[in-house]
Amino acid sequence: MRNGDQIRAECARKINAIPYQFVHYKKFDYNILKLIWAYRRPGKASKETFNDVIIMADTETSKKQPDECIGAGDKKSWKVQDNHVVIWTLSIRAYGHNIVTLWGRKPSAFCKTLLKIHSFMPGDKTFCYFHNFSYDYWFLRKFMFDLYGLPVKQLNVKPLYPIYIEFEEGIVFRDSLILSQRKLEKWAVDLQVDHLKETGKWDYDKIRNQNTPLTDDELSYAEHDTLAGVECLDKTFETLGKKVYTAPFTATGIPREQTVKRGGSKAHKEFLSMALTLIQYEKMTKLYHGGFVHGDRHFLDWLIDLLVRCYDFMSSYPYIMLAFKFPMEKFMPMDNCSKDEILEDMENTAYMFKFIATGIRLKSDEQPMPALQYSKCELAINAIQDNGRILCADYVEIYLSEYDLAVINEQYDMDRHICCEVEYAAKDYLPRWFTDYVWECFVAKTKLKGGDPVEYSIAKSKVNCLYGMCCQHSIQPEILEDYITGEFKPDPNAKPEEMYQKYLDRRSTVLPYQWGVWVTSIAFYNIHQLIKCCNDPFYSDTDSCYGSNWDEAKVAAYNEGCKQRILANGYGPVEHNGREYWIGTAESDDVDDVYTEFKYMGAKRYCGRRKADNKLKITVAGVPKKAGAKCLNDDIGNFKPGFIFDGLITNKKTHMYNNVDAIFTDENGNECGDSVDLIPCDYKLSKAGVEDWESVFFEEVNIQVYEEEQS
Repeated sequence: MRNGDQIRAECARKINAIPYQFVHYKKFDYNILKLIWAYRRPGKASKETFNDVIIMADTETSKKQPDECIGAGDKKSWKVQDNHVVIWTLSIRAYGHNIVTLWGRKPSAFCKTLLKIHSFMPGDKTFCYFHNFSYDYWFLRKFMFDLYGLPVKQLNVKPLYPIYIEFEEGIVFRDSLILSQRKLEKWAVDLQVDHLKETGKWDYDKIRNQNTPLTDDELSYAEHDTLAGVECLDKTFETLGKKVYTAPFTATGIPREQTVKRGGSKAHKEFLSMALTLIQYEKMTKLYHGGFVHGDRHFLDWLIDLLVRCYDFMSSYPYIMLAFKFPMEKFMPMDNCSKDEILEDMENTAYMFKFIATGIRLKSDEQPMPALQYSKCELAINAIQDNGRILCADYVEIYLSEYDLAVINEQYDMDRHICCEVEYAAKDYLPRWFTDYVWECFVAKTKLKGGDPVEYSIAKSKVNCLYGMCCQHSIQPEILEDYITGEFKPDPNAKPEEMYQKYLDRRSTVLPYQWGVWVTSIAFYNIHQLIKCCNDPFYSDTDSCYGSNWDEAKVAAYNEGCKQRILANGYGPVEHNGREYWIGTAESDDVDDVYTEFKYMGAKRYCGRRKADNKLKITVAGVPKKAGAKCLNDDIGNFKPGFIFDGLITNKKTHMYNNVDAIFTDENGNECGDSVDLIPCDYKLSKAGVEDWESVFFEEVNIQVYEEEQS
């Protein structure tokens, strides 16, 4: 009797002998699909089988009429209208061979074709990918429900963004964008697949109907979208050693599986030995903060024509996980105390606590980067802010760690203070099975750069995900879709206690949430150490600092400290192409990181003229970098409050979701359902608000302070 491998090999031989076709769905011989092999998941009680085939689908859509602009300038808006599908494609690949790309015009035909494909193959389940599924799903959902019934399983990471949807017939939809974390065009280039996205062959402003004749270029564009997709998926699965049915849903799933495997049976026990209670977890979410992004208020909206250099950390978060000590036991309560007591023991003990202070103010008005974050305060009275950071306040309450406190204590004076709700845990290095994996991922990313594109792409993705695995919320609200209205809402019957206990009991739960919290807290501390190496720091963005008059001796001393921390935990430099790469060190490139002009408006709003090529480079949240720089017309003076980045130039779009009561046919014969209208999105540049110290009216406040408070 032949085994599964022999049967699969025979299927592959027959499939590979069949010439690839690009054909209308009505003209394809679906009997070819009977050659596909079906897998049974080994070691599982379920006897379900999965078709050994990679499928990618896509739709191209059209507006019913050209974009209509209403008003002008600040009052300009765009009329929202219904859209419809004008062509769909579906590529099928198996055993390293492209079998066919089918195409059709109507969304109902797509759903029927996919069901037909599924029926001709032997397996119980068939997976179909879309790249950015949330968009295509909205156009197809009513046609899916009409033919397949309502989904039996669905996972949404947030409203309007399903990760996967499964129907009773065995058809399962997944999103390759969430897996790849990049646009299809870049994914195909990164992996160097045979078929690339044919950018430029489809005019998105052209009005089309489902009976509009399509040019050869338009058909080729649609074909290559899904061909590139199946080839990218195939290369990714091959590199990971995965089949379609064992592939992770998201990019984070790749390193998470390896982490659980490396930790083994002991990892979950280690996790339980330091697991937070639900109350502690809720407090920890208040302590968590993102990266430090800020600009010196004294130079806000100034044209800085000094030579500005940027230093940034090499793999900041992975370095912290390798070089620093973290809370490694359960947090235990202790008495209220002063900040000095916590800071004296911060190398050996982790603290989480509520910090309360009265009359808090910066030690110097010249302090360029105030650290105290207004949005994280439980309460702040009469706070004067600098782009979300507190300059002074009559009263603040905020949850902190010892690293947060170290920065705040260095920057601020206060009349009185207390640290209450204090809990502590002994620190140690993260477990070796985890840090070795972090280190291997960094080494692989460093050595693979410029080498194998598939392996480098995956290695880079792993490094970027390692921190994210630690800081994922322990309680993930279940987002439910109302299949009638199209609304997405949290499950009203969710019980946090039960959800948290389920999280604790899951054997794959091995990375405590507090580790992620401490990574960002330490990163916050580190970036402020880098800022102190610059005599004139202008702007900081999480793991980088832009400034003039850098003290190179201080930078070198900081980097030496990084090296000593890494060596202390048994790691060192990565040697590649005759160079040593030290993780965590601050680096600056003479070509990429030096600017002759620099200007910023606030967090995630800055612009500079790079010295090497004399071109403007911008970072503005929500504005594409290259197209946004083009809007400035090579004049940094245009980067000012009120400047509008034109959506027609940046090609930035806003998604407007339309939900209809039922499937209908419009006046042009288009079969229509729900749709998404992409309308141009302008961005008006503004600067951060800086309140004048002298002009703010202070109310009289009477603050009740703890008796145990210590100054």
